[in-house]
Amino acid sequence: MMTKEQSIQILRELITNVENADTDDFFDLAHIAGLNPLQDFSEANLRGIDLRSKDMSRADLIGANLVGANLIHTNLTDATLVNANLTNATLISAILTGATLIGANLTAAILMNTMLDSANLTGVNLISANLRYADLRRSSLIGAKLEGANLSGANLNHSDLRRVSLMDADLSGASLYGTNLTSADLRNAILTDADFGGATVEGARFSQTTEFSKEARRELRQRGAIFGEGMRGEG
Repeated sequence: MMTKEQSIQILRELITNVENADTDDFFDLAHIAGLNPLQDFSEANLRGIDLRSKDMSRADLIGANLVGANLIHTNLTDATLVNANLTNATLISAILTGATLIGANLTAAILMNTMLDSANLTGVNLISANLRYADLRRSSLIGAKLEGANLSGANLNHSDLRRVSLMDADLSGASLYGTNLTSADLRNAILTDADFGGATVEGARFSQTTEFSKEARRELRQRGAIFGEGMRGEG
C-alpha cells in the first residue's frame, strides 16, 4: 500500500512533468498527468483554456470554470456542462448538439453560428450573449435568461422557450416556427422580420410598440399573447 509520502512524491513528479512539458496542448498535458481529458475535468479550473477545434464530444465538464475559454470550432456534441461557467467564452461555430448545459452561465459568451440543436439549456444565463445565426432547433431553454442577447437570424424552430426572459433581446430575422413561448417575456425585444408562425404564445408578453402589423398583432392576441399592460384579447 502506498504511503502518504509516496503519494505526495508522485504528485510532485506529475506537476513537475506538466510544468516542464514542451507543449501547451490540453490533451498532451492531460496525458502527461495521467488524466482523461474527457472524464477527469469536472469542477476543474480551465479558465482561459484554448480548446480550439478539439474533439470534446461526450466530455464531462460539470461545474467546470471555462471563463474566457477559446472554444471556436470545438466539438462538444453530447457533452455535459451542467452548472459550468462559460462567461465571456468564445464558441463561434462550436458544435453542442445534444449537449446538457442546465444552469450554466454563458453571460456575454460569443456563440455565433454555434450548433445548439437539441441541447438542454434549461435555466441557463445567456444575458448579453451573441447568438447570431445560432442553430437552436428543438433545444430546451425553459426559464433561461436572455436579456439583451443577440439572436438575430437564429433558428429557434420547435424549441421550448417557456418562461424565458427575452427583454431587450434582438430577434430580428429569427425563425421561431412552432416554438413554445408560453409565458415568455419579449418586452422591448427587436422583432423585425421574426417568424412566429405556428408558435405557442399563450401568456407571452410583448411591448405595445412592438413592430407587428395590425393583423399580426390581432392574430397573436387571439392566440393568447399580451401586449403592453393589457389583458389577453384586448384590442
